[in-house]
Amino acid sequence: MRYLIVHNPASGPSSDEIYAFAHALATPGDEICFRLIGEGMEPEEACADVRAFDRVVVSGGDGTVSNVLDCLRGTHVPILVFPSGTANLFFNNIGNAPEAAALAAACRRGRCASVDMGELYWRDEAGDIQRHGFIIIAGSGFDAAIMEKAAPSKNEIGEIAYALAALSTPEPQVAHFTIEHDGVVDELDGIGCMVGNTAVIQNDINLFPDCRMDDGMIDIAVIEPARTVELLPTLLAGVFDPAGKGLGRPQFTTFQAKEAKITCTPSLGMQFDGEVIPNNGGMFGARVLPSCLDIIIDDFSKLA
Repeated sequence: MRYLIVHNPASGPSSDEIYAFAHALATPGDEICFRLIGEGMEPEEACADVRAFDRVVVSGGDGTVSNVLDCLRGTHVPILVFPSGTANLFFNNIGNAPEAAALAAACRRGRCASVDMGELYWRDEAGDIQRHGFIIIAGSGFDAAIMEKAAPSKNEIGEIAYALAALSTPEPQVAHFTIEHDGVVDELDGIGCMVGNTAVIQNDINLFPDCRMDDGMIDIAVIEPARTVELLPTLLAGVFDPAGKGLGRPQFTTFQAKEAKITCTPSLGMQFDGEVIPNNGGMFGARVLPSCLDIIIDDFSKLA
């Protein structure tokens, strides 16, 4: 068996666990190729010959996983996601057992589920159209502000960085969003517009009820104008109804679509999977890339 492990050693506090995983994975006759991405090797280079391997292991935080999976879309090589980052939300959405030995056993077994990615388009500062795949949430507004403020400290203090960033943004800016989705146009004011491929965050709270990574849809949510403290009803709904089936999300207006174009006035910051991107044009598009990844799962997975 030939394994390729693509690892970002700067991802987060648990990045050394990948070496225990590799030790548990190896059996006589195997070949394990380690490629460390970062300065000196980009994900595109690390994944250039991916079809020569039987399994690919992607090790890092959500930003790293997003970057590497964007290079692997459509290859249909079995992919194991290994949690080495701060929040590891995509891994949590898959739901595999997190222990290194259990993940090694799942990797050898190679049972897969076909899942979607989202694809994001935006106009950069030079006026050129850029694109990137996303696996969790992309958006403009309040969530982008939180990601930007949390970035300097998230590796040192972990998930608490996101909570502190939210508290330091007591009055998020309000914008007007025009959302064209599958031939329908909606206009709403809000402090943020998020587009999700999958949306389970900490404590198994699903931001968008019914959002799944294998349903062939993207989920869109606009957060109504509110100060940060006024979002308490939605927070409590998430605590008492994590799946969102009963209480819903009181301050969210949600849609499902295959493709959407969102115009934001005035233009706000943007992010995808925790990575902040510049967007001075105030317009971005998103669409689903259905069943473009084969993700290795175990019996505990939500996708099993």
